[in-house]
Amino acid sequence: MTRLRFSTESPTRASPVEDNHVANGGRRPATSWSIVSAYTFSSIARVGAAVGGNSYRDTWAKVFGEKTAILPDVTVIFMTMAAAICYSIIVGDSFASIAKLVGAPALLTTPNAWIVLLSAFVLLPLSLLRDLSKLAIGSVIGTAGTLYTALFMFLRLLDGSYAPGGKYFAAISAAAQPAFAAHTVARPLLNTGMFVLLSMLASAYLAHYNAPKFYEDLQPPADGSSKLPRFNTVCLAGFGGAAALMGSIMAFGFLTFGGASQGLILNNYATADPLAGLARLGIALSIIFSYPLNMTGLREGILAMFGQKAAGAKATVHVLLTLALVLILNGSSLFIKDLGLIVGLGGAILGSALVYIFPALMAIGETKGAMSPMEKKVNWGLTGLGVFFAILGAVMCLK
Repeated sequence: MTRLRFSTESPTRASPVEDNHVANGGRRPATSWSIVSAYTFSSIARVGAAVGGNSYRDTWAKVFGEKTAILPDVTVIFMTMAAAICYSIIVGDSFASIAKLVGAPALLTTPNAWIVLLSAFVLLPLSLLRDLSKLAIGSVIGTAGTLYTALFMFLRLLDGSYAPGGKYFAAISAAAQPAFAAHTVARPLLNTGMFVLLSMLASAYLAHYNAPKFYEDLQPPADGSSKLPRFNTVCLAGFGGAAALMGSIMAFGFLTFGGASQGLILNNYATADPLAGLARLGIALSIIFSYPLNMTGLREGILAMFGQKAAGAKATVHVLLTLALVLILNGSSLFIKDLGLIVGLGGAILGSALVYIFPALMAIGETKGAMSPMEKKVNWGLTGLGVFFAILGAVMCLK
């Protein structure tokens, strides 16, 4: 459930669809890349079990040495920082739209007002919690909210509410109204927007820094045999379910709005649409429950990188560091609004490193027999592919 929830927050928040080639073809890479991501997720756990690593960083350090551990440290830190900014933008946009739907005062219909209010009274207090077990309900709420969003988008696609002449067509801005290229328009054989999509998929399927912990927590079979087959089954189910849901949301969004699809796809839907309001609420609640989990990873990553992990037990350090991070990151979201750029760049550079490049390098570098010689050769190819998508995806995002 946790794996599915983290994977499916992304499709509602950034969409690189620009034409039919990317959107309709996007479902195939989403599925294919879920298999690749599931493989690298499993390989991290396998290497970790072989070398005695109990975390992403620890596994890397056991393979390449403690001095090089700053590479995954910095990557995880910047990735979680980008996620925190994205989360703030999403909850601000979502609650602003809900406020418009219920006729709230004008001040409360702006995203920045909600970013400030939620940061002070919800996100900061939740981030200060030491015991996050009470937030476990977030997995259920998050998955339910995303499933509802997919069903809602499918319904609006079928009933034509946002098509020209539809019930809500006139209720959305011209920039958000459906825009489709004519079938007679010549298109390039290879749409470069596909590379942006593939870069975003890295962050969409990202939960790899938890792979060693998930493997360790999984109960072994009663007969005492290896738990790797069971772990691989869980990985395929989680990543496969995420791919199915993500592909559906991508397809429903594009088939409804085409090239007008916005970075946060729910922003395309009218604030007067009550079903859209429920979808925004579901996604916003999912993000709110995810925010403190992300902040915990960021805070611990910073302390570990500077060798101050023990200092995190002190109340003063815990409070001041959390407060500083919320102020800096959520404050940045008051000015940074391009979700597509954040997710695209984050996925291209940081996501590709964490999901493809680093796991492949660990698989190549381990000497405990976790990987066969043939598998190591495959991981050399995966390393090159990760570097290729990181560079090309970043270039395409900045064009």
